[in-house]
Amino acid sequence: MKNIALLASDFSIEHCQDFIKGALEYFDAFSDVNVFVIQTQYSHDSGAIFDYQYWAGVEILKSKQIDAYILISSVYCSIWNKEKLKKIISEFGGRPVISAAIDLELENSYAVLNNCRKSFDDIIRHLKEEHNCKRIAFLGANSTHSPEALERFDSFKEALKNNGLKFYEDLLFDGAFVSETAEEDILNKIKSKEDLNFDALVSASDLMLVGAKRAFTKIGISIPQDIKAIGFDDAVFASLSSPKFSTINQNISGQGAKCAEIALKVLNGEKVDHIIRSDLYPMYRQSCGCISMTNSELIYKDSKGNLCKEETIKGNLLELYMNEILEKHKYASLLDLVKVANTLKQLYFNLGYFVDVAMLSDIAICLYDEPIFLNKHELPNIPKKAEMIMYSSSRQKGIKAFRPEVIFDWSERICPIDSIRKEEGAYILYPIFSGEANYGYFLCKPRKKNFGAYTVNLKILISVFSTAVEYTNNILQREKLSSENHQLTETNTNLYMQSKTDELTKLLNRRGFMEIGQRTIDIAQEMNNSCIVFFADLDGLKTINDTYGHEMGDKAIKLQAEILKKAFRSSDVIGRLSGDEFGIIASSMNIEHVDTVRKKVEAMNKEISVKNNLPFTLSISFGAVELTSSSVLTKLLTEADKVLYEEKRRKHAKRDKKKTPNI
Repeated sequence: MKNIALLASDFSIEHCQDFIKGALEYFDAFSDVNVFVIQTQYSHDSGAIFDYQYWAGVEILKSKQIDAYILISSVYCSIWNKEKLKKIISEFGGRPVISAAIDLELENSYAVLNNCRKSFDDIIRHLKEEHNCKRIAFLGANSTHSPEALERFDSFKEALKNNGLKFYEDLLFDGAFVSETAEEDILNKIKSKEDLNFDALVSASDLMLVGAKRAFTKIGISIPQDIKAIGFDDAVFASLSSPKFSTINQNISGQGAKCAEIALKVLNGEKVDHIIRSDLYPMYRQSCGCISMTNSELIYKDSKGNLCKEETIKGNLLELYMNEILEKHKYASLLDLVKVANTLKQLYFNLGYFVDVAMLSDIAICLYDEPIFLNKHELPNIPKKAEMIMYSSSRQKGIKAFRPEVIFDWSERICPIDSIRKEEGAYILYPIFSGEANYGYFLCKPRKKNFGAYTVNLKILISVFSTAVEYTNNILQREKLSSENHQLTETNTNLYMQSKTDELTKLLNRRGFMEIGQRTIDIAQEMNNSCIVFFADLDGLKTINDTYGHEMGDKAIKLQAEILKKAFRSSDVIGRLSGDEFGIIASSMNIEHVDTVRKKVEAMNKEISVKNNLPFTLSISFGAVELTSSSVLTKLLTEADKVLYEEKRRKHAKRDKKKTPNI
């Protein structure tokens, strides 16, 4: 199995989405390839407060399991300079690195570069010959010092020269690859329509052209009537804007596929050139005047003047709208999870639902022994050992486990489960963090190749998981402190219990039982202990009240409470839930012992009935369930109530058969 890491700065960037999609579609044809895709952000250079936490995943990808790396270098170099990126990549142990759009010039690196010079030559010739443009302005991003920005600027100047046109220094604008910056720079230099001294604008990105269009609209300049405009990238909005942008399509998905192809060839020992050129192609739409503004079709003209239909459905507004509605619904479902403080075991019970809503299949949750605390000024120091806390596979039914006692060294292998690790395809590696605390990572198999859909989903999931880790650690820590400080805890508990006690029976009232009982279940599950939840109902209380009065009914309830306290252990949680209903949580008890408890209570009820000269025999029915399907107390009580109903039905049938009254 070949293991390849694909590093993307941000799944929400369209460029990254298209690249990943192209690479994964190429890898689909091979049954011996695993691809680990990671969103890294920008180490310690992001403006967001905790984005540096994502870089912890890069450390995991330094594992010996990884054979080669694919890097979307062009996006990284919009923030970093090439030398910084080279320094970071040099830490990958000399393994092959395939770089998109930037030549890293490392010993074992390969680069797929855009053939910018040819495409710029095409569009300048087009503007000159088809639209009679002579003074052409350039909206670039030289201030970023990005190799791509500088290459596009150089290609533009060379194209002007090749076509006999002059480069004008005063017709150079800078948008730093940001629409707002582009808008501001143009408005600073052009105050009114009378200041317009060029007939065409070439932008180094479609996004900056959006800002330019806003600026031109504010000062009364129209595209394409007053000036022709051509962008770069063929972003989604290029074919949805008004006018639809003429642009240069980089074939980003094709670039991703080419990088994937090179990675496999290198790993197979084939000879590969270190520099591979990828052709771009112009798409002439409305903003340069090639397609009428009244034409709403998704069409463009190619470099030969042929009329072409859009090859993708990304311009289908209805489909985009419906997809957005579906995504928002999924986000809302996931956000509901954040509102609840789950333990890790509770998450495990609902893991299938979580991953389904997040459009995942296989998932493995791996945590370090202790949380590590990272900060913005240091590179992460990740512990080598991790424990896989839980995993699930929806593709291979029955493969599911909680705390399977799998401790492993991620520097040797990223995923310790053979059924997941040996299954070819793409996996997302995502750090689990909250604030400065980093708990581990999860490895999941996406069901879609559109990684833009995972940007929000995964952030919500890491919030849910990190909250669960914190909550679980807190309750276990409280349990430990309780054991170490029993006397102090007992004093505090006495005060606390006053508001949680039923006045008649001195058992826990419903509020106290639900609160303390849930915590007991949480601890039992996290410590992997058995536990039984009982729902009990006093038999014939209505008949007792009707026949002997409510005072006798209250006495029956009090006596039954005494029996329950004697029959169960002091560590068990017992509560009166309503008039004649009781709940019991018995930790470390197995379901096989329930019948023994039932017979014990029955014998004690007969004894106390005789001792107190009751005119009836005290009787109670039990329903009992194990913690196998849920860890939510209310749900477990509902399940136990169903079992109780069956016991009541059997008792009634038995009495009817004997035809003798029994209260």
